Amino acid sequence: MPDKAAGKASHDLQFNVAQLLKQQTGARRVYDVQASDVPSLDKDLALVAPLEGRVQFTRIGSGILVAGELETTVELECTRCLAAFETRVGIDIEEEFRPTMDVISGAKLPLEPDQDLANLIDERHILDLSEVVRQDLLLSLPTSPVCRPDCLGLCPMCGQNRNEGTCQCETEEADPRWAALREKFKE
Repeated sequence: MPDKAAGKASHDLQFNVAQLLKQQTGARRVYDVQASDVPSLDKDLALVAPLEGRVQFTRIGSGILVAGELETTVELECTRCLAAFETRVGIDIEEEFRPTMDVISGAKLPLEPDQDLANLIDERHILDLSEVVRQDLLLSLPTSPVCRPDCLGLCPMCGQNRNEGTCQCETEEADPRWAALREKFKE
């Protein structure tokens, strides 16, 4: 029968999995994640709320399968008006982690040639989710974030944020080469 410990809290993204690696295939551990002091995951990723959720570690033949859901609030910059705004981001994790050392003998284990280094359990049997979380968070962000769907952006002439008020710039600078065509359409 798989071992299932529920409700353990983790205040960071590193987990000692030595005991789980000693267990039979199918053994499980469940962790509630409440990571408010997460080290800077990425210089372009500003977390403004704790990373919260639940992850489940399952012992599989080659290592540990991590599955779970995490969410946080990040600060982004609007691509239209350049204002900072906050948005909630959720990620689903499902990754396989492989040990680098045998937990029983202490022998170094061979790595697969195409093994992702972010998915390795270190020689002290610490499974670190930081890089996987960083990658998943970056992939979950919108490519062109906007502070709100009806954001008016900046005036291309003076830089006034059109969400905060209007400017005195002419709305259309016409290229004189198109004047004849414009006159034709006015008729």
